[in-house]
Amino acid sequence: MENKEDIINDLLKDIKQDESVEVELPSKGFLYKFEDEDKKVVYLRPMTFEDEKHLTMVQRSAKDPANLLLERCVSNLDVNQLTSSDKLYLILKLREISYGDTYDARVVCPKCNAEAEIGIDISNLPVKELPENFVDPVTVTLPKLGKEAKVRIPRVKDEQYFKNSKTASDQIWRFVTEVAGITDKSIIAELIKKLPLVDIKTIINAMGVQYGVETKIHYDCDFCGGGSIIDLPINENFFNVN
Repeated sequence: MENKEDIINDLLKDIKQDESVEVELPSKGFLYKFEDEDKKVVYLRPMTFEDEKHLTMVQRSAKDPANLLLERCVSNLDVNQLTSSDKLYLILKLREISYGDTYDARVVCPKCNAEAEIGIDISNLPVKELPENFVDPVTVTLPKLGKEAKVRIPRVKDEQYFKNSKTASDQIWRFVTEVAGITDKSIIAELIKKLPLVDIKTIINAMGVQYGVETKIHYDCDFCGGGSIIDLPINENFFNVN
């Protein structure tokens, strides 16, 4: 007579135990170090029942559930090193390979406030890739100071500095790696406080390089007939399927 483990293994024999897929990031992986530098792809596996239970527990804490999900499902890259654009792309991919391409979401019409449910094909969202010649940190010329500065892109590990919008501006110095050849962080931090607004805006713009998946979608309301551009609804229900 077969034991329980043999019976369970027989029932599961047609299910692939390792369903990881290769995901090419919008950055093409240029911003990260991979073991195989000739193959800059992320290995991402679908969510399991255990991941879903873990997500439920995490949602009751202060931790970022998206980060912890990616830590569980990404096998060959430190999630803390991801830029926000690549992180968002992986979150969408994780949802796609776990539950299917179509994401059913409730939206509110900006024109008449009517609610409706729409289906969004994740794989059809436009993606803007990072130029191959892009270098991090970015070199910019500060208009008023008249000197060059090097500014790095924020990563997942830096999200802690932006949790409080009131103090986020005090953290800008952390992303300036060099000004006019000076790399001393204490000098840079004091300099940032004295820079004209136009120079600060230049630094902030350099931090927010625009690439990745387009999360604004066109929505035609069946109630009022109006067309609108709305944000892709990504909320606490994004990984919940009824």
